[in-house]
Amino acid sequence: MKDETTLIESVLASLAHAARYNPGDMVAPAAVLWTDTDGQWRLVVEQLRRFMPGLLTLGEYDPQTRTGPAIWLRCVIEPVVRKEKFTDLQWPDDATPVIYMPGVSRQTLRAVEECPDGLKPLVELQYRGTVWTQKNGKDWTVLAFLISEDGGMGLDVAGDRLTLQAIRGALSKLSVTPVKQLRNKRLEAEDFDRLMIGDPTRDLLRWLNDPDGVRKELDQGTWAAFRNRCRQDYSFNPETDGDIVAGEKLGIREGTWYGVWERFVEAPAFYPRVPELLRRSKPSGKLIFDKDSWPDENESMENELRSALLKTSAMSPDEARQQLEQLEVKHGVRRNWVWARLGMSPLANAMEHLAAVAKRTEVTLGGESVDAMARLYAEGGYLADDAMLRSLACVKTAEDTTAVQTAVRCVYLPWLEDTTRHFQQCHSVKSLPSVEQQEVAKVNTHECILFADGLRFDIGQRLAAMASERNIEVSVTWRWASLPTVTATAKPATSPIAGKLSGGHMREDFSPELKETGETLTTDRFRRLLSDAGFQILGQVDTGDPLTQDARGWTEYGEFDKLGHDLQVKLATMIEDQLELLFERVQGLLEAGWKRVVVVTDHGWLLVPGGMPKAPLQKYLAESRWSRCAAIKDTSHVEAPVSGWSWNSHEQFAHAPGAYCFVSGQEYAHGGVSLQECMVPILTFTAMMESPQLIVKVCEIQWIHQRCRVKVEPVAEGIMADLRTKPSVASSSISGLKRLDAHGKAALLVADDTLEGTTVSLVIVDASGRVICKEATTVGGDR
Repeated sequence: MKDETTLIESVLASLAHAARYNPGDMVAPAAVLWTDTDGQWRLVVEQLRRFMPGLLTLGEYDPQTRTGPAIWLRCVIEPVVRKEKFTDLQWPDDATPVIYMPGVSRQTLRAVEECPDGLKPLVELQYRGTVWTQKNGKDWTVLAFLISEDGGMGLDVAGDRLTLQAIRGALSKLSVTPVKQLRNKRLEAEDFDRLMIGDPTRDLLRWLNDPDGVRKELDQGTWAAFRNRCRQDYSFNPETDGDIVAGEKLGIREGTWYGVWERFVEAPAFYPRVPELLRRSKPSGKLIFDKDSWPDENESMENELRSALLKTSAMSPDEARQQLEQLEVKHGVRRNWVWARLGMSPLANAMEHLAAVAKRTEVTLGGESVDAMARLYAEGGYLADDAMLRSLACVKTAEDTTAVQTAVRCVYLPWLEDTTRHFQQCHSVKSLPSVEQQEVAKVNTHECILFADGLRFDIGQRLAAMASERNIEVSVTWRWASLPTVTATAKPATSPIAGKLSGGHMREDFSPELKETGETLTTDRFRRLLSDAGFQILGQVDTGDPLTQDARGWTEYGEFDKLGHDLQVKLATMIEDQLELLFERVQGLLEAGWKRVVVVTDHGWLLVPGGMPKAPLQKYLAESRWSRCAAIKDTSHVEAPVSGWSWNSHEQFAHAPGAYCFVSGQEYAHGGVSLQECMVPILTFTAMMESPQLIVKVCEIQWIHQRCRVKVEPVAEGIMADLRTKPSVASSSISGLKRLDAHGKAALLVADDTLEGTTVSLVIVDASGRVICKEATTVGGDR
């Protein structure tokens, strides 16, 4: 949440994160339930309503605030019912509604039999939807959200009663205060009290956003003071001049109004009506020099850019590249305008990547061999594919998507076709190595292999960049995928049990067989071989037991390939979310104690907006025909290029020439021979802190009210326990260090009972103060 600029934006981002799901194997959640036992969030919810139409509240029926009883809420979240019966209660189809439930705890919903009758219509939503909670399942309190490094804002906040009281008193002001003013210092009661001191600029922006609403909430004396400050500091009278005059002054930004504009730019999402005010206030018949103040100027330039992108369909690739570079010069500056932050400049955002596609596709990727081409691709050639995907991810509406896809197809497809033809020519001279010629994956003890289906090389580079930004050490290498580049052939080839498999006669699905028995490799047999080889087979949320002797793990995660087949070109919009989920999985495995997590994949893929051109291949010539490959009959002769199966080079398959496809209308496909399909990454993640020589494990955590009893094994001299809000920061202790006794036990007391329910870290430190073990726990326990 650290990239968000205010508490309001952080809460919005966190709620959106709670609604995230894998479309490849589940449906969208029906709703996000926001439980709030003490009603701490009421003031924030009041502010969120202004620009979050899908925010509903449990309470007495009040359509103005979208508040109603449980049975009403249960009805309005259903799209069909809402559109037929509640036409004035609408939000975007792709937005998940949020139900705020003051006075209700998560535990109340979970205890179905004891749940009050008035809440029972909402109980099933915790299974069909999701609940906004901390990782431990506890409700988010305001303090927990402010201090949490895991899903919250990561601020350093004192936990004493005076500070808690000050937070609640200043919550309405705190929620719109830029986070940069709160970071890098210990926040105490005085800091939050200071927020309540008058802020004329903020008050003016609030009035600009909602003149009638702000006037109603101010008494006569406060209104008079506000009016006087406006006249003296900003040279206008809100009573006689009105919001139109103020809007014009805000847009022109002269004198003290420049400071007002800068404050608006700091947190524009909190003032959602200001863009419309600026539209109404723009002076007519006056030459506008600074266009970035006016949203209609930005909209006009977006329309102009959309038309220009569509015209590339009639251009040659070179002409289109030149056009894209010129458009970037003209429109790139708009990415720094406030309207881009508000999501009003998607095409300007896409232009950064379209210009990169144009630059990166000027010349076909060269190289005299497949290995030489791979080196060039790893050194920067992959950025053409990366920029293409990023440009597609910038746009959502149908008209914007069409414009971007038109430009991409014009400059990218010819480059992809030429590069792939050259790669296939190099491959015909010297083919890619067979399974036997590639080194079998070696896995050291306390390492876990994470298999991610369809993690293409350029996507792997993004994952590596995520790790570097978040202080996780990562190294990147690559290998050749096995041919054809489909999961049945390539997944077992990249696994540690590849040596136990062989290829006889090539089957329709391209799967190898077990050397010992000659049986076809299946999922169950694959897992059995891994288990027999000493690997722990981990489910998607399991972390296994990394501390056992000779521990080695295998797990599978990621939906890139499944989403590609299901969504085709729309996969581009899902990649960032999928990478976040994959990175969270890597982090979870490292935090569980695995020394290293090695991410491997089976194959890459091609993605072409508008579909790949079709290559002819009659069905009667093939045993099976896939998008980019086909198992040909022994007696058949095909015009398409052929290659040897990587499990048995004497067995051959057909693959589509260049960037073509055997099936029409395919925007996403794999199975062929191209750099994007064949060159796959291997990423090794290592926690930045080296594993200490002393290895201990917390085997018991027991809470009795505010006292935490812990037990650690094995018993070691000089180690101590502590409870901290930030595991590596000793000053964040809420209990004080306690030495473990001869039995490895200690009792830690949290004196401040207001911290009950807060997620903290139990840390074990050695005599030097180095953290050697940590476990998440909840003050007071999970009751």
